[in-house]
Amino acid sequence: MPIEFRCNQCSKLLRVGDETAGKQAKCPSCGTVQTIPASSFSPPLATPEVPSSAPPSPFAPVPGPVASDNPYASPTSAPLPPAGEYYDRFPASRRTGPPWERDGASFASFFETAKEAFTATPLFFSEMRREGGLGAPLFYGLAGGSAGALVGLLMQSGMQMLLVGLGGANGMGGPPGVLGPAVGAVFTLVFGVILIPIGMIFNMFILSGMFHLMLMMLGAARYPFETTFRVVAYSLGSSSLLGLIPICGQAINGIVNLVFVGIGLSHAHEISGLKATAAVLLPMVICCGAAVGLYILVMAMVVAGAR
Repeated sequence: MPIEFRCNQCSKLLRVGDETAGKQAKCPSCGTVQTIPASSFSPPLATPEVPSSAPPSPFAPVPGPVASDNPYASPTSAPLPPAGEYYDRFPASRRTGPPWERDGASFASFFETAKEAFTATPLFFSEMRREGGLGAPLFYGLAGGSAGALVGLLMQSGMQMLLVGLGGANGMGGPPGVLGPAVGAVFTLVFGVILIPIGMIFNMFILSGMFHLMLMMLGAARYPFETTFRVVAYSLGSSSLLGLIPICGQAINGIVNLVFVGIGLSHAHEISGLKATAAVLLPMVICCGAAVGLYILVMAMVVAGAR
C-alpha cells in the first residue's frame, strides 16, 4: 500500500511505495532530503464545501488521478480531452431542460427559452433533455416558426398593398384603391394560418431525419432520433423569431438556424464540432451537387438535340 506523507519543509503531499519506508527521499518541489516514514500520515481535513444548486460549468476540469513517472509526485487533475473532441459535462441528471419544459408552456417561458438559446447557446443545448417526448419541442418549434412566418407574410402583404396603392395614386397604371389587394392579402393570411403550421411540422421532421441520417453515416449518432429532433425543434423555434426583421430577416434566420443546429448536435450527441458541422453541411453539398449535375445533364441534352 503506498505511503503518503507531507514534506517537512514545503508541506507538499508526497506518495511513495511501501518498500521505501525508512529510506531517504528528496522532495521534488523544494529539494529537502528527509526520511520516509513507516506509514502514511493522515493529511489535514479540508474544509467541507457547501454544495451548490447551480449546474457545473461545461468547461470545468474533471478531477481524477493520472499516472506519473515521478513516484514522489502529488496527485493531479485528469488531462483535458483531445483537441477537437467534445467532452460532456452534463449527464442526464443535470439536463433539466429549457424553461419551456421546466416551467410549462407560456409566453414567459417561450421568450425565456429563446433568450437562453441566443445568449448562451452551448450551455442551452448542454442542459437540453435528450429524451422526454416530442410534444414539448414540437410545440415550441411550431410556435416560434409559425409566428415568424406569419408575421413575415403579413408584412409582405402589407408592402404589396402599399405599393399598389401608391402606383394608382401616382397615375402609374395601378388600380385607384387598395380594396382588391386587401382582399387578396386577407385570403393569403387565412391560407397561411392553415398551411404554415402544417409546413413547419413537416419541415422539422424532414430536417431532423436528414441530419440524423448524416450523423449515422458519419458514425456520430450516439443518441436516438428524438435527440436530433429536439435540437432541430428548439433551433427552429428560436431562430425563426429573426424572421420578424423586415427585408433581411428570413435570410438571417436561415444562417442562425444552421449555426444553432450545429452547436446543438455537438452538445446533444457529445461529438466534435467538426462532425456536427459536417452533418449540417453535407445535405446542402449533396443537394447543390445534384442540382449542378442535373443542369449539366439538361444542357448536354439540349446541345445534343440542337445538333
